[in-house]
Amino acid sequence: MLDKTPEKITAEQTRLLYANSLMPIIVSVLASALLAASLWTEIDHTILISWFSAFLIISILRVRLLLVYTKRLPEVVDTQGWHTRFLIGTYFVSFLWGISSFLLFPENSLSHQIVFFMIMLGMAAGGVSSLCPSFRVLAGFLSLIVLPLILKLLLLGTGEAMFKAFLVFLFWSVTVAGGKKINLNIRENIELRLQSVSREKILKISEERYRHIFGNAPLGILQYDASGEIIDCNEEFVRILGSAKDLLIGFNMLTNLKNKDLLSAVEESFSTGEGYFEGDYTSVTSNKTTPVRAFFKTILYSDQGISGGIGIVEDFTEKRQSEELIEYQASYDALTGLPNRRLFIDYLTSEISRAERHASYGALLYLDLDNFKTINDSLGHSIGDEYLKTVANRLTEFIRKEDVASRMGGDEFTLVITELGKTVETAASKVRGIAEELSLCLSSPCKIDGRELQSTVSIGISLFPKQDIGVDDILKQADTAMYRAKAAGRNEICFFLPSMQEAADEKLHISTELRHALKQNELLIHLQPQVDMSGLLIGAEVLLRWNHPKRGMIPPNVFLSIAEENGLMQEIGRWVLKEACYKIKQWTDSGQLKESQIISVNISGSEIAAPDFVASVNKVLAETGADPRHLGIELTEGSLISTGKDIVEKMMKVRELGIKLSVDDFGTGYSSLNYLRSLPLNTLKIDRSFVNDINDARRNVVLVDTIIMMANNLGLDVIAEGVENEQELVYLNNKGCTVYQGFYFSKPLEVDTFIKILDAGCIESIGDKN
Repeated sequence: MLDKTPEKITAEQTRLLYANSLMPIIVSVLASALLAASLWTEIDHTILISWFSAFLIISILRVRLLLVYTKRLPEVVDTQGWHTRFLIGTYFVSFLWGISSFLLFPENSLSHQIVFFMIMLGMAAGGVSSLCPSFRVLAGFLSLIVLPLILKLLLLGTGEAMFKAFLVFLFWSVTVAGGKKINLNIRENIELRLQSVSREKILKISEERYRHIFGNAPLGILQYDASGEIIDCNEEFVRILGSAKDLLIGFNMLTNLKNKDLLSAVEESFSTGEGYFEGDYTSVTSNKTTPVRAFFKTILYSDQGISGGIGIVEDFTEKRQSEELIEYQASYDALTGLPNRRLFIDYLTSEISRAERHASYGALLYLDLDNFKTINDSLGHSIGDEYLKTVANRLTEFIRKEDVASRMGGDEFTLVITELGKTVETAASKVRGIAEELSLCLSSPCKIDGRELQSTVSIGISLFPKQDIGVDDILKQADTAMYRAKAAGRNEICFFLPSMQEAADEKLHISTELRHALKQNELLIHLQPQVDMSGLLIGAEVLLRWNHPKRGMIPPNVFLSIAEENGLMQEIGRWVLKEACYKIKQWTDSGQLKESQIISVNISGSEIAAPDFVASVNKVLAETGADPRHLGIELTEGSLISTGKDIVEKMMKVRELGIKLSVDDFGTGYSSLNYLRSLPLNTLKIDRSFVNDINDARRNVVLVDTIIMMANNLGLDVIAEGVENEQELVYLNNKGCTVYQGFYFSKPLEVDTFIKILDAGCIESIGDKN
């Protein structure tokens, strides 16, 4: 910040000049009139009148300038400009006085000379008192009056005139030097006064700032004297204690505080200079208990010792509540209020140790809601959340006080039941009965938002303690048993068996090796032809295979479900799509792939659910250069139902690229006719289970007939999967299905073998399974 002191000094000097100028102007006019009158007989009247008139005009202008300046105070901003105006007016007046030494000097009359000298030197001396605030104005004023007089005397040339000139010069020197000293004194006084005003302002601002902080600080502040008596406090301090200010002012902390720790902190502030207290404090004046943190600091006078002190009190009620909330959120599920995985693991660890000490068995139940995903996807997350809360409430009501239920995440819950007996058989029998009752409890219908909802539950059970088996393994075993219960048809109760662990380990092993397979190019594609009644090649379905270096060829039903669970499906799906598109590009360029032939790729629900699915397909087409008119995408009916609401929009964009869209395994899902109409489909594929049961189940024959009729009504093509004998072929052909895929024509083929059929355009030997 720039120092504005010189500007302020100039402003004060200017103010003093104008403030002291009126009387000198009047005296100056009177003196000029007196001089003109005294010389009336000696000097030409025209000169006298002209000189006095000029003097009078300038004096009037100076008075007007004074009035304008006074009127504009205190808003005067251009201080230097006003100072310059005053200087010019003064210089004009002093110039008229100086020029009078040549125009009005009475050379022939000694008595008139004496009067002249008295008036001239009197005006010069008189100007010192009013003009000394500005040395520049004073020095110019004196010089313009006196120096012309000295010059006039020197021009007379007489000895007497020379002596008078010397005396006048001496007067000028002394007056200028004296004026300089007076000017310096005035300037110093101005500086001191400005400093004093500045200090007062700073002190006032500091006091106002302190009062503002004192009154508005988010902390309680109190002042106390040397005896420990509170002499002042702010409103926040009053609020924290829940008291009144008049009860707190005058309260002696050293004699009246009951909290020993707080009293010790105040006493320490007097003995060591500082004191600190943290904890719950119950106010003596209000009995309100508040968690506080208090700092005490004594104030010292150098000559008088301790004058008292200041205390700062922080109310950390909100902080404590936040800490408790954070602790709660770290241990409990935010939605259901049940213990979360972290707290549950701690509890389970403790219960396993206790069971070992008391030689008693307990059980861990791992629960999964079978139909929750359908509820959540179809009715929305808010309904799903309410359903989870209902399940949590039922669990809490069902268990004993000594048992603990928790939410592990999603729709999975766990339950620890203790003291089931001294033998494995007894514990297993008891927990089986408990699990059955629990299954009935959780599976009963409930109403949420006017809807009646119901979901069965799959339960996996692992008993504890087990030798050399820790909490993580017990949890893993119960989880494995739960998945086995779901695999058994859901709504089942399953105990953990060692064979399940072997299967789980194998599953993990396959998952690890599958990641490796992607990097080592162990995956490959086979193609199963799609043909008409005569064996003419219509297209082919791309099927994934895994050529394991040690295990040999692994079928997709072994590893695809694992890939789906472990998030590998999208990466594998992109690889298959890219391989298929490379083949389409290769066979199109070579002329092997005819215009109407389609190479179809299966897309999983997780792939099409990805936000960048359409962009990913576009990218693969751009990278491979494949003609999208030869590409088909097959989606299972289940994925169409379970995928998000934007599925139709994504399919529209894919269809716009020229890609053909098919519904695979049609008839196994629950899609409605209206829903099918909204989808931009080209083909329905009849699931192999319906085709294979044509000769055995009348109901499935009806389903096959219905699917073919529905496709014809919707203007869609139909492909029958899994055609394995002539009887199935004939029946399908009679019903209007003209494209087939299955072992009756060909098993899935390696690429080189499929190329031969592609070149031939048909399968030569019907029934030859190659």
